[in-house]
Amino acid sequence: MSSASIAVTLAGPPDRPALMRVLAEMGAYYDELLGHTRLNAAAEALTAPVNRAGPFCLIARAGDEPAGLVSLAGFFPARDFTWGLMLRDIFVTEAHRGTRAARALMRGAMRFAATGGYSRVEWSVAEENLRARAFYAKLGAAPLPRLSYRFEDEALAEAAQGRWPVPEEET
Repeated sequence: MSSASIAVTLAGPPDRPALMRVLAEMGAYYDELLGHTRLNAAAEALTAPVNRAGPFCLIARAGDEPAGLVSLAGFFPARDFTWGLMLRDIFVTEAHRGTRAARALMRGAMRFAATGGYSRVEWSVAEENLRARAFYAKLGAAPLPRLSYRFEDEALAEAAQGRWPVPEEET
């Protein structure tokens, strides 16, 4: 299958069943067990952007078959106090890997940013994900010298109450 047969479009409400299929495979890939209710809520969120911040979702199709997705979220400020886009996830279904669907999704994301007036697209990848890193290098993207940080679940709840893992007097 060639990249010419991969169509990438902005996902809307009619795309929710197809998105749910891709999201279910994506969840299984990442060992996340997601029920119908969670998948439906995710598909709904990805197809109902609130404003310029999104979220936005582009879906790739090979004919009538969903081939993958890329999810994007706007952020402000970016360079010169402009809007930027954060590429949150890109996923290609197993049946469509090697078909240039990922390249089509990346091109779609860049086109979405350029035509939408966003000044940049940023994304992160796990250091150990060598396949993704090689793919991004083939696109000409170079890694940034940054670290990412995260609070989630219990740590997030604790931090929200001002209860940090390291006492204040030590920081």
